[in-house]
Amino acid sequence: MRSRLVGIGTLVAVLGLLAVAVTGLVVRDSGGEDRAYRLEQKLRCPVCKSVSIAESPAQTAQDMRAVVARQIAAGRTDQEIIDYFRSRYGDWVLLDPPASGTTLTLWWLPAGALVLGCVLLVRMRQRRVDGPREELTADQRERVDRALAAARARVEEESA
Repeated sequence: MRSRLVGIGTLVAVLGLLAVAVTGLVVRDSGGEDRAYRLEQKLRCPVCKSVSIAESPAQTAQDMRAVVARQIAAGRTDQEIIDYFRSRYGDWVLLDPPASGTTLTLWWLPAGALVLGCVLLVRMRQRRVDGPREELTADQRERVDRALAAARARVEEESA
């Protein structure tokens, strides 16, 4: 009886270790796939131009995906893999290129134009408000007062 319990305990322990090992392999493998997909999302397909290699059906994109998978299997870091493709295709291969040089100008130019437009708008309004005002003559003031009084009377009539 005791040997039977030891045998069952050993079997349960072996199956438990096997389950942990298989789970570890699956998790590690799916992590590699997730990592590969994240990298593939960052790289532009040279054939499709505006699509990542993750979504492109082109043969070139399939070849690039295979290179990503091989480099991940070889233990390369994400940055090393990206640098590999940049060395072959240039910064163009990145769907989100680094902000430097001309790309930095392209990012800041619209913001600069917006700020400049706001400054010009404020300056134009200030000139209009601060510009010379002509005082009304007594005759003009009297006509304005009569028009206002007539308008007030109409409003009071309509609201009554």
